[in-house]
Amino acid sequence: MADVIVVGAGPAGAAAAKRCAENGLETLLLEKRKLPRDKVCDGMIMGPVAKRLIKQEYGDIPDNVLTQPQSINGYTMHVPGMGQYNVDNFTWLTWRRNLDYWMSQQAQAKGAQLWSETRVINLKQKGKGFAVIVEKGWKQQELSARFIVGADGATSRVRSLLFPGYKVAYAQVYEEWYRGELDIDQTYFHWFYPVEFSPALFCYHCKDNLFQIDYAGRMGILSQLVPYTRNYLAKQHGFDSSQEPVWHSGCVQPSMVRDLIAHAFVPAKGNALLAGEAGGFVLPISGEGIGTAMKTGLAAASSVIAASKSGAPAEQTYVSEVQSTIAAFKDILPWFKEIMTDTKAGGRSLAKILAQAYTATIREF
Repeated sequence: MADVIVVGAGPAGAAAAKRCAENGLETLLLEKRKLPRDKVCDGMIMGPVAKRLIKQEYGDIPDNVLTQPQSINGYTMHVPGMGQYNVDNFTWLTWRRNLDYWMSQQAQAKGAQLWSETRVINLKQKGKGFAVIVEKGWKQQELSARFIVGADGATSRVRSLLFPGYKVAYAQVYEEWYRGELDIDQTYFHWFYPVEFSPALFCYHCKDNLFQIDYAGRMGILSQLVPYTRNYLAKQHGFDSSQEPVWHSGCVQPSMVRDLIAHAFVPAKGNALLAGEAGGFVLPISGEGIGTAMKTGLAAASSVIAASKSGAPAEQTYVSEVQSTIAAFKDILPWFKEIMTDTKAGGRSLAKILAQAYTATIREF
């Protein structure tokens, strides 16, 4: 029996596994895909929480984990036809396949076992611990652990097994990567909010001689937003809409913030804890998730360590530790109302409001 099984080798899971292992717990880190693996994400280390925790837990980010350029100066908020507004904020750039792999390797170096290409099939209480049925190499086997940390992303299998009745609302995210660059300032990340689609948006940035266009919004909106975006970028910034992307993929992002604030959803059950996107920990407005993932992953690990010594359920400590993150969500969420109010009024002040809202998310908590 392992002391703890961590499901998901992203920033939340890797950080949790590393901390558990270096504190003497027998730790097994499971990842359903072969590492390193691509992940739909802008790869921006943008907030002080992510920057601080990476430095604290891992030291300086190696050059081979960063891209070229290694950083950008901030973000430009565009509202087509209404203007733009800059937010200056030094931001590291990476590919998530490199960041996540580096972090998971550090967990291994501290003694965690890493099983990639291992998919969780089922999870059930067994005595004082858990039985975890996994599929690895086309074969199923049963593992056991005293504690579970579910850090397996937006469509978390662990969450669905722990809370089968909980229904999650999702937004859509889709991204495309093309060779070259567009006629736009490459030292900033560009967010575009067309008033007619708000709060849906599209983004642009460039790294490693590739540029990204990504799209995000409510379910079903992308069929309208994607052709609008390509046409807009062709007219305004020299995008060749006839070229094929070198890579494209999509995902969903959970919308659980209001449930966390209202305590309608508690991301823990006994000695099973949910961290990162699995627990709904994604910042409102910006959608930043690396900092919240690491913070909640480390909180989950600390709660497991404390519970392994005291015998009390890890849930008690974890629910307390994530309150500062939930409080930050509560502070940021009213900006969404400001955005929608100005959108309905025509969007004349929207670029400035967006800049203020994004600035509100770049905070310590």
